[in-house]
Amino acid sequence: MKRIVIALAVAAVVAAGAVSVWWNMTGDGAVATASGAGHVVPRDKVEEHAEDDFGRPLSGDAPDSVSCPRGLHAEMGDSVRCTAVFDGVRKSMTVEVSGVDGDEVNLGFAVQRKSE
Repeated sequence: MKRIVIALAVAAVVAAGAVSVWWNMTGDGAVATASGAGHVVPRDKVEEHAEDDFGRPLSGDAPDSVSCPRGLHAEMGDSVRCTAVFDGVRKSMTVEVSGVDGDEVNLGFAVQRKSE
């Protein structure tokens, strides 16, 4: 029962427009390679995949640039909050590890629709 109440509350907030986030966590998203002693996807590769792969396959609306403070560990759920620029408008983008298979790391992306 508690789960149903929480799900309904989240649905109501989203429907009201209070939270406007666009997720791209599809299986056709980015696959990066982790390396090094820390088994990490380097920051520059996270930024590159965010720029190149965010708009695929949903809309083709790729950011002009993405800046992230760090790379990602090859661990499910690790995430980093980046800044993406779409047509001169800065938006918050979260890049998250959505799957790990050895050195292959699947990445998912979420962008707030509101500008910062």
